[in-house]
Amino acid sequence: MSTNFCVQPFGRVLLVPDMPTISSIKALKVLNSRGDWTIKTTLELSDGSTGWAIVPEGASKGELEAICLPADQSVDLLQGKLSKALVGKSFVTVSELDKFLIDIDGTENKHVLGGNTILALSVAFTRAHARSQKLDDWEYLANLAKSIGISVDRKSAITPLFNILNGGKHAQNDLSFQEFMLIPARNYTMEECVEVGVKVYKSLRNRLQRDGFSTGVGDEGGFAPLNFTVKKALTYITECASEHYKVGEDVFLGMDVAAGSFYRDGYYVLPEEHLKLTSEQFERYLLDLMRQFKLIYLEDPFHEQDVNWWRKAVDDFGSRVMLSADDLVVTNPQILTGAIKQKLANTVIVKPNQIGTVSETLDFVNLARRAGWNVVGSHRSGDTEDPFIADLAFALGADFVKFGAPSRGERTSKFNRLLELYSS
Repeated sequence: MSTNFCVQPFGRVLLVPDMPTISSIKALKVLNSRGDWTIKTTLELSDGSTGWAIVPEGASKGELEAICLPADQSVDLLQGKLSKALVGKSFVTVSELDKFLIDIDGTENKHVLGGNTILALSVAFTRAHARSQKLDDWEYLANLAKSIGISVDRKSAITPLFNILNGGKHAQNDLSFQEFMLIPARNYTMEECVEVGVKVYKSLRNRLQRDGFSTGVGDEGGFAPLNFTVKKALTYITECASEHYKVGEDVFLGMDVAAGSFYRDGYYVLPEEHLKLTSEQFERYLLDLMRQFKLIYLEDPFHEQDVNWWRKAVDDFGSRVMLSADDLVVTNPQILTGAIKQKLANTVIVKPNQIGTVSETLDFVNLARRAGWNVVGSHRSGDTEDPFIADLAFALGADFVKFGAPSRGERTSKFNRLLELYSS
């Protein structure tokens, strides 16, 4: 390998090895877990190191997420315009590559190249560079995180938020709320956490079967029974969890309300309960649920534009529960900066495909950490066998992860990757 001269302060001269160049980019259409087309990209460096990525896609999307282009269009860009622009070039880090691609795109929401197209290259390059440096994916990511000031404490394991009952846009049932979660206590190991999730998931399946409900599953592997209300869903999970654990001590409950999906003309509309609620009434509805059940996590409890009630929720019950922002901040550092200043939440969801690059995702996490907010690494409802989000969560020392239920291959691949990382 050839070297370049690098002049340091005080005239010191160092020999720095040349970084390998990008030698090829290949892309093809593949299927995600909803049977929709997405893209798989493989990037090779001149030293023979390769990296790959398959990009997920969500059904419930924030209004300000990076644009996802059709798979055909992304493949054409990757094998045409972007291959011509990138092959033969070298980048010291993925941050340099990301900036290069952001500049080519030139738009805030990445609608020229597509956030999915850019992310495919960003992740594939990350993996290729990790191989080139003889590092595992998480090690390379951890080094990047450390370089921008993210401090990681791995004394306790990441805690999974198991989405074991689905509604909203993740299921074909009549439940308005999107996810009903089982949350193990923070003192469990990763293996113990997964065992908790599996036991309660199986108990819930048996209970639903016994009571005559369908045990078909939604997009994220959770059961999607008909004729359920929010309280009925929480009651079933509480009773099934109580068969094995003490609810409120060993396990807790959480929900992705995904309130934006049933916000209509200034009201929160719950057809299954014949309710049409103002923001004030809806907050009282949530408070009533918190009084009845051991809820410690609420995601997107209000529409992303209903910011006054986000702020009020933090004041009213932010000390008791994690108020988690997903659609509100869409993994966007600029938007998160404003949310932190306004004190709109205390927890963030991290979904790289919402912003479109690895480096911007790291910047987002850095901001959340500095604000003292909890960090939740998350899959998407239309996901794939790619476990990159598990490596990212481990590297960043996320507090929690959302991978869905402990079933379906695109979900279990991520749980299995974390189990592998914690056992090594």
